Amino acid sequence: MAPVKISHVVSFSSQDPKYPVENLLLEDGHRPWLSCPRDRSRQLRAELQLERASAIGYVDVGNCGCAFLQIEVGRSSWPRDQPFLTLVPSVALMTPADSKLGQNRCGVRMFKEADFLALAVGQKWDRLRLTCSQPFNKQGQFGLSFIRLRTPQDAEHPQHPPPSRQGLEDVEPADSPWRSSPAFCRTFFPEPRSSSREEEQLKSRLQQLEPGASSPARLSRPAQMVLSAARSRASRPRTGTGDPRGDTELPAEDTGGPAVPGPAQDVPAALTRARRQPSRRQRAPSPAGRPLQPGSPPRARLPLRGGRPRRSLAFLPAGVP
Repeated sequence: MAPVKISHVVSFSSQDPKYPVENLLLEDGHRPWLSCPRDRSRQLRAELQLERASAIGYVDVGNCGCAFLQIEVGRSSWPRDQPFLTLVPSVALMTPADSKLGQNRCGVRMFKEADFLALAVGQKWDRLRLTCSQPFNKQGQFGLSFIRLRTPQDAEHPQHPPPSRQGLEDVEPADSPWRSSPAFCRTFFPEPRSSSREEEQLKSRLQQLEPGASSPARLSRPAQMVLSAARSRASRPRTGTGDPRGDTELPAEDTGGPAVPGPAQDVPAALTRARRQPSRRQRAPSPAGRPLQPGSPPRARLPLRGGRPRRSLAFLPAGVP
């Protein structure tokens, strides 16, 4: 889907000086082409010249208040009185209710080859004629925000024969230690894969969602993008070392204890729990609420008097009997 660029504007019927028809040539598409505020015909027409004659497979149009749109194609070599061929017949971009209320003025319509008339499909054109109208609202301006043209899918991705591996085998001998490694060959020399079963199922599902697409080449652009992403994912080489599935073994979690030979699952669960739980001596607080310091003598306790413990001698101030 290579883009088809527009060279210049050949003619137009009406435009706002602040929003001229040349805005359709801009790539950003932030400034629209609008009708003149004093124009009461409620119809716009513009003829555009393409950079070169190309087959048109996709047309994207940004609306800005138009109720109907018609797209025609032709050639610059034709005489002036020869009529153009209709590529996209008159389609509604807004409903009459939205046109009268001024709602949903900005929208995007995407057309594919299935939406084109059969006489204009498959041929090359270098002229494009746009006809916009808004008969339901006599007050506001209307026009287009942007227009994008693209070539068909087949013109962008021609079928090339797969590259031969004979030259690669001549450069390096077959008994090389690198070529004998399955992981090396699988990473740098992937085998060409044919159309998988999943890809065929995806094609059939996309065609069921779009009844008008008789072949995969006539699918809409979102469907083509989904199919292209599936192909690129299927052709991506698998990375891995020894395991063909590419799975790597994760290291065992460090529990803070000494290393135990053998797999992690061989270590008893009781040993792991015992290693994580602190001892009672470390968790037991002192009578003052502080842990005992290593090497300090134990504090003496006096016998109970009246059912209550007396204060320890270690906490009595100096000079108190």
